[in-house]
Amino acid sequence: MRLGISYHENVNNWATASLLDTMKKKGHDAVPIRLADMGAEIPSRFIHIDDDVTNLAGIIVRTIGFGTGDQITFRISLLEQFEDAGIYVMNPAYSFRRAKDKYATLTALHKNGIAVPKTFIGENLEAAMEFVEEVGDVVIKPLIGARGLGSIRAKHEELTYRAMKFVHQLGQVLYVQQMIDKPDRDIRAFVIGGELVGAMYRYLPEDDDDEWRTNVHGGGRAEAASLSAEYEECAVKTAEVLQLDYTGVDILESKNGPVVIEANASPSWSALSRVTGLDVADMIVDHLVEKAKR
Repeated sequence: MRLGISYHENVNNWATASLLDTMKKKGHDAVPIRLADMGAEIPSRFIHIDDDVTNLAGIIVRTIGFGTGDQITFRISLLEQFEDAGIYVMNPAYSFRRAKDKYATLTALHKNGIAVPKTFIGENLEAAMEFVEEVGDVVIKPLIGARGLGSIRAKHEELTYRAMKFVHQLGQVLYVQQMIDKPDRDIRAFVIGGELVGAMYRYLPEDDDDEWRTNVHGGGRAEAASLSAEYEECAVKTAEVLQLDYTGVDILESKNGPVVIEANASPSWSALSRVTGLDVADMIVDHLVEKAKR
């Protein structure tokens, strides 16, 4: 079977490389595809540099890359045309785009009864400050981002205002989220094909009292987790609502139960594999092959 995987600048990124290696080990023709190097024709024909990839059975979307509004629009539409041509796209184009947008993610989850933090999204600085005055301790996040990069926790009202004013002056949308009272950890639950395949706790760094993020790449400690039925159901339902074939769901343990802050459409799994022993790349490729055969 001929299978693709999208990348942007670094085809040797460990997640991309592990998926390509797994495809090859399973006997598939693995094709790395940079969407910026793609051309499409109507009726459906797809050219990657000088290679006709119209005969792909499926493609794993790891990234659509950076670009202008026109470029991003083209790449999303390209993935949709892949789908129309019978090429299985994982995660699907619309699902991938929505999961990358924290606003759209939280809206969909809340609509379907999944608890999310109280959040302000908009371009009105005064309204954002009113929100902060109402809820107190907040985190200012980029609307589209990953690994906690660019997030600012702001406890002091004056510093909060300055941070939000700076974001506003840069022409960015304000995304301000109430801090949830929780233990010194959060949960990353990994769902593939509608099933929870593994989970881990991510603890705050022990040697940094000022750090509030649990991201492992930033010094957080990972530990295998066995989730209760309530938390497992929350993770699986999140993937179902967002229609993601595979996802890492980030869940907080609030006093009222699970609260979802994000569902990653192109999650990493190095820490999860290390603490659980799971071969996540193998499971992702198997799921793509199963879908592509239908």
